Amino acid sequence: MSESFFKWDQERLTTHVDAMDNEHKKLIDIMNRLYERSEAKASKNELSAIVRELVSWTITHFDHEEKFFDTLPYSHAAVHKKIHKDLIERLKGHQAEFDKTGSLSPAFFQFLKTWLTAHIMGIDTKYGVIAAQKSA
Repeated sequence: MSESFFKWDQERLTTHVDAMDNEHKKLIDIMNRLYERSEAKASKNELSAIVRELVSWTITHFDHEEKFFDTLPYSHAAVHKKIHKDLIERLKGHQAEFDKTGSLSPAFFQFLKTWLTAHIMGIDTKYGVIAAQKSA
């Protein structure tokens, strides 16, 4: 099997909130499966099902994450929710493009990798710090 599209990096990507880290790992698993099946030239129907799963799980994860950080004294909550909304719209835009063309572009996969890395390291770790302080 080829190298994974995206690898979990515990040191760089952990939020120190196990439930959220596990959900991020599930997102990575779906992204990796989508990439591997795309590289294997899977059918449009198979790829479409994985894209739908990715969109659905992203929405579910963001909902879980927002409910979690709403339990914290997290001053970035409103901005974080706006970022989630924007990411979902962009993801759905890529989904619509795939539905129209039947092709997953390199730009789509770059978006996934950049989104997940930048979002977890730049945004999600902030609520992780607050959660750690709250439980200390």
